[in-house]
Amino acid sequence: MLHKSQRSEALTERNEGQIDPFDPPKAHLLGMVLVGLFLNGTIAEWLPAAVVFCLTSWFVISRKRAAPAQVFRLNPVSPSVLAFPIALAVVFWSLEVLALEGVDLVTRGSVSRWGKLFPSPVDSSLPFSEIVSTCILVPVAEEMFWRGFFSYALRRLGTGWAVVLPAIFFALLHHPVGVLGAFLVGVIAGILTARHDSILPAIVFHAAGNSSMCLLTAIGNKYGGDVAEVLYYAICVSGVLLVLRIRPEIAGLWHDVKKVFRDFGSRPRFGKNFKLLFRHWSYILVVLELALTVAAIVLTTVTGEPVVTP
Repeated sequence: MLHKSQRSEALTERNEGQIDPFDPPKAHLLGMVLVGLFLNGTIAEWLPAAVVFCLTSWFVISRKRAAPAQVFRLNPVSPSVLAFPIALAVVFWSLEVLALEGVDLVTRGSVSRWGKLFPSPVDSSLPFSEIVSTCILVPVAEEMFWRGFFSYALRRLGTGWAVVLPAIFFALLHHPVGVLGAFLVGVIAGILTARHDSILPAIVFHAAGNSSMCLLTAIGNKYGGDVAEVLYYAICVSGVLLVLRIRPEIAGLWHDVKKVFRDFGSRPRFGKNFKLLFRHWSYILVVLELALTVAAIVLTTVTGEPVVTP
């Protein structure tokens, strides 16, 4: 149960029609129900689950009579601001690809074999619907929900919590091989959003990264054998070398990352925020959902039996 002062504050926020920290998990749980009931077959090809979460978020926002543009942080930014997220996306995804390839090589293909036990988040044949979903719909919808709605709802708990907690939940809902990368994406996107009070840089960062992955997949589909491999690694190495061009900006980002984690773990704020959130039924259910997901990953890993999608 919440302390009297905490209950009073939450009640006051609700009476004022403001978004409180318990609204995003409620919207997420409602979205999970709708995804389970209606999102399948042809619909799922064109309507990613993230879009459903945006719709349930919009429903919650409208019930509170809040301003959707403000809650989703759809504030305009200067076009010049978007150059860094694009360059950063190319650097980040190139590093991630090379790191995963390196670990896979050292472990003699263990990462690849483990990854194949779980459904791939992207259709490797890249139909048009997959390109639209991966490069446009998913980045926009996920950033609206996680860095817009979720982070906005946690803003009173401090920047650290508004950045790190959504990134943790965001990561655990991704393919097991990409969990660490997704967490880092969530943290970077959260910092970009906090810097500019807008999700537009985060959307551009996310979309540029997903587009890079689609490009690498397309190269593998179009060219076979050694040609594809040379182009694949040439693009990745070129992306890593881009870090020399944006070195000052990356140094500033690293400073913000350290600041965010210090804020997230600061005491006594950490304990107070943890008790405030994780005693509420909505967070308890989301944690249970994530715990079941992790348990399924562990079971699949131990048994070695691939997950069969319907």
